[in-house]
Amino acid sequence: MRAAPVMRAAPLTGLAAVVLTLVAFLLLGDTPEYDAPGRQVRFYYTGHQGRVGTSLYLLVIAAVLFVFFAAYLSRAVRDLPAGGWLHRVVLAGGVLIAVGFLVGATLTLALLDLSDQSSATPQALQALNAVNEDFFIPFVVGMGLMLLATGFATVRAADSPLPRWLSWAAIALGVLVLIPWVGFFAFMLAGVWVIVASILLARRPVTE
Repeated sequence: MRAAPVMRAAPLTGLAAVVLTLVAFLLLGDTPEYDAPGRQVRFYYTGHQGRVGTSLYLLVIAAVLFVFFAAYLSRAVRDLPAGGWLHRVVLAGGVLIAVGFLVGATLTLALLDLSDQSSATPQALQALNAVNEDFFIPFVVGMGLMLLATGFATVRAADSPLPRWLSWAAIALGVLVLIPWVGFFAFMLAGVWVIVASILLARRPVTE
């Protein structure tokens, strides 16, 4: 049947989402700081149009893949004893990650477009850049929700789709991503968690 290969590949959307996110941010490069003057913002985006445009395209695809992964992960924990309502939080977290990525990409696209317009004042570019640089809370909170809900749903389950150490790691990272100053590093480690969970879920026997 065709369903088995699709079900086996479905959790790997998490792996693909993380890889695309990493490539997107590497292409985006060292963007101007939130308090950078408008002239610097204009210079950066006019000089890196191709790279930034490619980065945004990859980030949009990553956002879509995160929703697919969260949906699969939600289904995997839905029937566990503690998964009753937590599976909805898992999916909501994935959707919030995607929304954060999409809105952030939209703000960056606006900067890319306005940097080419002589009518865009340095003050306007500076203000938009400040908003764009500080727009990380939605996808960070989304990651925290997805990991916390997954960890709580699976950590005590005898038939958990994830090993217990990975469930505890999800809880720890879910808390850490919400803490200022360490959240950035925890978010990167959360990407590693998603990769490991994707591979382990893909290796499970397909019973659906």
